[in-house]
Amino acid sequence: MNDRPTAAPRPPRVLGAWWGAAVGVSGLGLVSAFEASARGATREVFFNVEAPWSVYACLAALLGLLTYGLVRHAALWRLGRPAPEVWRDLPSRLRNALRLGLGQQRLGRDRYAGVMHACISSSIVVLTLVTIQVAIEADTPFHPLHGAYYLFFSFYGDLFGLVGLVGVSMAVWRRYFIEQPPRVRWDERIEDHLIIAGLGLVLLTGFLLESARIEVTELSQHPDWAPWSFVGYALARFVRVFAFEPHQLLAFHGAIWWVHLALAFSWLGLIVFTKLDHLLFAPVNAFLLRTDSPGRLALIDFENRPDDEAPFGVGHIQDFTWKQLFELDACVRCGRCTSVCPANIAGQPLSPMAIIQDLKSHLASTGPAIAEHRHEVGGIGRDAVNVQMVGGVIEDESLWACRTCGACMQECPVLIEHVPTIVDMRRFLVMDEARIPATAQAALENLESRGHPWRGTTLERTTWMQGLEDVPMFDGTQEYLYWVGCAGSLVERNLPVTRAVFRLLRESGASFGVLGQEETCSGDPARRLGNEYLYQALAQQLVATFAAKGVQRVITNCPHCFNTFKNEYPQFEGRFEVLHHTEFLERALRDGSLRAVHAVEEAVTYHDSCYLGRMNGQYEAPRAIIEMVPGANLVEMQRNLSRGLCCGAGGGNMWLEERGGQRVNHVRSAEAIATGASQVISNCPFCIQMFEDGTTAVQAAGAERMRPFDVAELLERSVFGAPVAE
Repeated sequence: MNDRPTAAPRPPRVLGAWWGAAVGVSGLGLVSAFEASARGATREVFFNVEAPWSVYACLAALLGLLTYGLVRHAALWRLGRPAPEVWRDLPSRLRNALRLGLGQQRLGRDRYAGVMHACISSSIVVLTLVTIQVAIEADTPFHPLHGAYYLFFSFYGDLFGLVGLVGVSMAVWRRYFIEQPPRVRWDERIEDHLIIAGLGLVLLTGFLLESARIEVTELSQHPDWAPWSFVGYALARFVRVFAFEPHQLLAFHGAIWWVHLALAFSWLGLIVFTKLDHLLFAPVNAFLLRTDSPGRLALIDFENRPDDEAPFGVGHIQDFTWKQLFELDACVRCGRCTSVCPANIAGQPLSPMAIIQDLKSHLASTGPAIAEHRHEVGGIGRDAVNVQMVGGVIEDESLWACRTCGACMQECPVLIEHVPTIVDMRRFLVMDEARIPATAQAALENLESRGHPWRGTTLERTTWMQGLEDVPMFDGTQEYLYWVGCAGSLVERNLPVTRAVFRLLRESGASFGVLGQEETCSGDPARRLGNEYLYQALAQQLVATFAAKGVQRVITNCPHCFNTFKNEYPQFEGRFEVLHHTEFLERALRDGSLRAVHAVEEAVTYHDSCYLGRMNGQYEAPRAIIEMVPGANLVEMQRNLSRGLCCGAGGGNMWLEERGGQRVNHVRSAEAIATGASQVISNCPFCIQMFEDGTTAVQAAGAERMRPFDVAELLERSVFGAPVAE
């Protein structure tokens, strides 16, 4: 006898057929019910308002106000120099306007803010379309709001009104009920509260108006239509509990209609006077955003200056391009740029938001006088005002504290490009005013006289070759030029990195050579420090050398040289393929020409250099190398990848004295030490130097010191099994 329980008998197939038929009949019934309810459905618009023309009077006033505001702004933008590059590569610019402007992609870096803004912006767009359709229904021969579409219109109108209220509630919760990040309080104004409160009241009064309309015209006369306006319907059912008289409901509807109208147009009027203007300016600024690398700075045409008195940099507000002046108006004072600025994090005197806002205030206060001077006297109007911009409105210390790391630009939701604006003012300090810190001046003088910025070094560009056999000189027959760079050949700590890259290139079988004593500085320090003239002299010299040698492909040690060769030398017709050594080594590991066979049992953390990562988008190759090293355990820092913190050396700060607060490299070293790793790995000779100093200063006496290494040094240990030279 089988004691196992028997399976339940399967229902006959005919039961499934009956079930399907029942569902089908029910579906048809719902469709029939929908068609019945939609039949004759239409929208009552001005049934209880005696002066509907007031809407158009308010609209005309609003359009006049917006036009006045735009004309006033445009008059100030026109003070700037031409910016012809903004009309190039239009397809990419249109994509940026849609993706970064209207799509608000940058806000995805803050998920809460991204959802909040998506709710609010989508609500504004949809409810604007709703209002336009109501106007068409009321005042034109066209009547779109009838039948089935009217019911759908009622549904999505309420849906996006509710979505807008969710967004406003999120804004209220973040601003008033949870602990605020300091950036929210840096420049708080009364307008910030009016914007949130005003939008919330517009949406709430809209629903109250909807509920009164439904109670008066639909709930009693057309109950099948009313539930499609589901929020207004719920409120109308709630109001019905109080059993108001019809004349009371009509009076309430009329009153709330006028309140809603006044609130809506008042809130829209704020666009002219507050940061709400970013609703218009942010998509336009996304269109104006550069379409090439953020690591490229603009070229100064020394041979074709607009006038003999024109400064080499930007010392007056009208020396900016009109695009840079437009950016000032796009700023919403959100503080995201300042919150990620390494100098500000370290307590140094730099706030990218404050620089933009101070320039904006300066433009607003001096622009009309400059415009009037141009109209009456002519010329550029540099003597129209007595206010000193660089050194007055913007302090020198703020400009020199910038690391040009690009964190501010990457974080800005309205696509402001802070770094070019700061470097333009540095150029004025250096080339027009000769006002530069002594240590930076010494580096520039050394660049001009010796072709590198390192004062006091006894090393030569061939010192790293000592002990290595058969270092090939580049003669044009090899596939790659291995570019060592100043830091790779003239700084003692970086010699092991250069040797490691050389050994790995040779092991991979690559065809390469070096320039040896023919190398000179790429010019990056001069350009970032503001001496554009010296940079161009060095760049043109090197482009000529590369052309004479037949250089087509370059492998660099330094991300700064990498960025300069790749993104800035094309300004001098210097075009060649450029690889950072981590990119080449990662390819060699993947194709098998290099094999990481020896285990390196270490916990390591990785630091993204700004000019390889943020400026050029290369985050994966160095990490892939670490992952392919047996035994290496990668522990990420809290700030990593595109949110990584600068080491502190960028923007020429390797040769500048830091003022105020902590040293940036100490802040970053503390973050690396907090991971518990024994080594911090980077890909940049400047970063290695900064960690050598920072880890020593930050770690407690007697503690085992975290050791900084380049990715190539780690890989060298795994490929050859040899210890890294101390």
